Amino acid sequence: MNHTQIEKNNMYGKTNKFFDDQKYSDVWKSFKRLADEVATFKTDNATLAGYIQQHQTNTSGVTQTKNVAFADMIGLVVKASQKAYVWALDNSDHGLAELFDVQTPTLMRGKETNSYARVKNIRDSLTRIIDSLQGVEVTPADLAAINTAIAAYEAAIGTTGTVQSHKTAGTIGIVDMQKKMDTSLVIIDNLMVSHFQEKAPEMVKEYLLNRVVDKMPVHHSGVSIHVTDAATGEELQGAVLSVNGKSATTDIDGDAEIIKILPDTYIAVISLNGYITQSPKVVIDRGKVTELEVKLVKG
Repeated sequence: MNHTQIEKNNMYGKTNKFFDDQKYSDVWKSFKRLADEVATFKTDNATLAGYIQQHQTNTSGVTQTKNVAFADMIGLVVKASQKAYVWALDNSDHGLAELFDVQTPTLMRGKETNSYARVKNIRDSLTRIIDSLQGVEVTPADLAAINTAIAAYEAAIGTTGTVQSHKTAGTIGIVDMQKKMDTSLVIIDNLMVSHFQEKAPEMVKEYLLNRVVDKMPVHHSGVSIHVTDAATGEELQGAVLSVNGKSATTDIDGDAEIIKILPDTYIAVISLNGYITQSPKVVIDRGKVTELEVKLVKG
């Protein structure tokens, strides 16, 4: 959640407590249209709390599991490929030699989907020639281990995708529900103030005091980004934000933040494998976090 959403949510909590105060609810509950709108607001506030909890889902565990599974898969494939590469050279099979000529850093640092595709191509080629690879000590057991590692990685991808979808749905739900609640409060404002300004001025004053959005104190300067795919709108994990020698990597929601940057004008660099790097100018003001929406284009 960004600062604005948190500040609004704090205001909703104060307003909700006002509605729960029997001293005041006994006054306004007989006004049916107002009472109905308050009931709607309170229901929506409970729904919002659910979306916030969903948005705050801890994804570090599933992400770590996926990363470990990816590294294990790459390690096994490279080990078999290096030996199969020698077989391909011995048999003058230049196509397979090119396929099997892989190194761990290349696959680990490349775009994950591309590395995964190459791993499957290598696995399929090894499967076709496995009976010929005994001379370079690539065995059916090695192939079985590779298949097990690929299956583990695919399972981890599925879990990560499910968690990401769940978390993203919470993020979207917060935005939609806060819009709905803001509209509801405008209706309550009109009914509460116009009807009770003279009849119950103390109650109206208390309502308006709780209805104020209090700004959260900010003690640092910095920049935050939200990175998406320009074509699909998908939030991009793993994009690197660099500003003035500091860097941060976007999380599963495409968000990253760097704080404690001296106020000045900088060039921010946002990069991700497979996408065109962007270098927007960013102005850092004292005590403020500058927010950037970044839409990366595939390159």
